[in-house]
Amino acid sequence: MNQERFRQPQKLILKKGLIVTMNSADEIGRGDVLIDGDRIAAVGRFDEPAIPSIDCADLLILPGFIQTHVHLCQTLFRGQADDLELLDWLHRRVWPYEAALDAQAMRASAQLGIAELIKGGTTCVLDMGSVRHYDVVFDELAQSGLRAFGGKCMMDHPQTVPAGRLESKQHSLHESVQLAKVWHGNDNARLRYAIAPRFAVSCTDDLMADAAALARENGFLLHTHASETRDELRLIEKRAGCGNIAFLHRLGFSGPDVTLAHCIWLSGSEKRLMQETGTAVAHCPSSNLKLASGIAPIVDYLRRGIKVGLGADGAPCNNNLEMLTEMRLAALLQKPRYGAAALDAEKIVKMATRGGAQVLGIANEVGSIEAGKKADLIGIECETIFSQPSTDPYSQLVYATSGRDVVLSLVDGKLLMRNRELLTMDEEKIVAQAKSELRRVVQRMETC
Repeated sequence: MNQERFRQPQKLILKKGLIVTMNSADEIGRGDVLIDGDRIAAVGRFDEPAIPSIDCADLLILPGFIQTHVHLCQTLFRGQADDLELLDWLHRRVWPYEAALDAQAMRASAQLGIAELIKGGTTCVLDMGSVRHYDVVFDELAQSGLRAFGGKCMMDHPQTVPAGRLESKQHSLHESVQLAKVWHGNDNARLRYAIAPRFAVSCTDDLMADAAALARENGFLLHTHASETRDELRLIEKRAGCGNIAFLHRLGFSGPDVTLAHCIWLSGSEKRLMQETGTAVAHCPSSNLKLASGIAPIVDYLRRGIKVGLGADGAPCNNNLEMLTEMRLAALLQKPRYGAAALDAEKIVKMATRGGAQVLGIANEVGSIEAGKKADLIGIECETIFSQPSTDPYSQLVYATSGRDVVLSLVDGKLLMRNRELLTMDEEKIVAQAKSELRRVVQRMETC
């Protein structure tokens, strides 16, 4: 591990970058960003030879990307669950994989996912874990420097959850409370807890309702999957006699503190319910395509004022965690349905930054480059053969840029990556460990 993170100066200047502020005035201009501790002190031009600086003349400087739905526990299983629809994907591959994870394998999976996220420009995530070993995920998040909301997955329905994944309601709630006691607010609130039942199909009504109450009592975010496939809707209709979103609302899963992943198959009344309650959507276009789930009506949601963020979901249903890939797909998928101009590049970049911050309720802290906000920043090469000539930074980012163009990342003013070198993680060791742990997990799956 490079030790630069632990000897960084209190102040730092990012010099001469093209700053895409994502502030309320949508200002873009060349200049400097002065960082003091964990905050942006000022944006402008500074001639301060005594303050260390980084030359960003060939970079776009942006607020870091915010992913509103990921599964770090699944990164180890990349490429091992292809060409399946959601319920088969879960029952045949992903749930057996998660059941075979011990703490050591979970650590390897989390390390691999976190490293990939940092290298792709993501600085904050909302993560849903597996049923066990989420303390290991938080430990890796703490060491890496990434900002995160996260929580253990909750699953207690005996008729839909296999034995290797099933837990009791009491144990699920108790373990969530214990994890939150240790990790919520850790490192100046860089890490926060989120209550995360997997989805209504895998949870009893009692667990869902009690989980919502627990979140409200403690000020935690609520996060679950919702209306991802038609099969899911049929199961909920048979069980509850209503639509999935209405069912979740009945159990307490609606409101500005709730993020629902996917939301592909919503009726008109359910869209109105989302709008009226301020419930947010995490849009995962790559996953929705790969699992053949469908295409969420994102333009409709945005026109209604529903908050929408982006996420890569998990590596087995994507198969990468790169935000710029999700941005491009999110823009392209809406065009055949709503028209070529319906969701332009600027709106997509907002969704990946300021919009994600609004979904997670932290827009006063991150999501734009403004004095007083947290110094969660990324630098992206803008003078490459793949993206030039360009006169529109938004278009360049959404349609011509990849994660491999991200060269700089800071969270809380701390450098996590510089010149594409991870500074808080050992990339070579992480890749080797992931390969070794996957072999061990597959062997465990065969013997379970």
